[in-house]
Amino acid sequence: MSLFIHRALGHFLMNESVGDGGGALTVDGGAAAFATLLEPPTATEQEQGAEEHEEQAAKPEVEAEQEQEAEAGEQEQEQQTFTVKIDGKEVEVPLSELLNGYQRQSDYTKKTMEAAELRRTADAETQKAQQERFEYNSKLERMAVQLEGVLEQQSQIDWPALLESDPMEYLKQQQLFQQRQALYQQNMQERQQLAQQFQNEQAQAHQSYLAKQQEDLLAKLPDWKDDAKAAAEKTAISKFLKEQGFGDEDISSIADHRHVIVARKAMLYDQLMAKANVQAKKVQEAPQRVVKPGVTSNGSADGRTAAAKNHAKNGTVESAAAVFAQFL
Repeated sequence: MSLFIHRALGHFLMNESVGDGGGALTVDGGAAAFATLLEPPTATEQEQGAEEHEEQAAKPEVEAEQEQEAEAGEQEQEQQTFTVKIDGKEVEVPLSELLNGYQRQSDYTKKTMEAAELRRTADAETQKAQQERFEYNSKLERMAVQLEGVLEQQSQIDWPALLESDPMEYLKQQQLFQQRQALYQQNMQERQQLAQQFQNEQAQAHQSYLAKQQEDLLAKLPDWKDDAKAAAEKTAISKFLKEQGFGDEDISSIADHRHVIVARKAMLYDQLMAKANVQAKKVQEAPQRVVKPGVTSNGSADGRTAAAKNHAKNGTVESAAAVFAQFL
């Protein structure tokens, strides 16, 4: 009880010192002090106050622990690595770099899809315009046929006789003839412009096709990015095709990259077979080694001889490969 009295006296003195004007204790202040003596705080209220104080004190610690756990998780995620294959080599790559690469790939895929959609839209508009020009050109051609017919009929008129017999009809026919001739000339000019526009579009489309074929060719033959090597192999392929009966015009008209690849493979195959035949011939012409009784013969030499004979007999790619395998 002495503790509660001490607290009450402290409250009593505090009210006396901080009261209005710093004067004597008032009746309300005294009543409040004695009320504290009579009704001290219960144990439950004390425990709740202590718990609230502990919770407020522990809250910053919990937040700090959560921040530390989040930072540790991020660091662990960054330190986690995966094995990927880049240019045929296995490389350890952190997860953060993989995520960044995936994001870049997603952006690239999105942009590629958007570009493809734009190309499809442009192609559709181009086809629509071409169809409209085709229909317009068809109408011009039909009109030209009709004009040629009526102009041919009017050219058969005996103009001097018509002038003498019916001057008014003569003037009328002359006016019609001039109008139809002017319309026919305009028709021809329109068709010529359409034909020129069509030729320009065809040339542009052909250039785009050649550029795409060149791109596909370099994707399948990356060595041809070296201009010197590409020029050397192109010359060799042209020579090979001429030996097979192709003319200069046939060779120059090759545009599909697949045809170039097939021609190159055929040339390399012939070169391989020629080398294999030369090597097999050398093996056959080499002097045979005489083995004395009781001495083991050279197994590799026998293998080469057998492979050469087999190739000379069959002449297949497999038999040629077998000859080369004996020298490895």
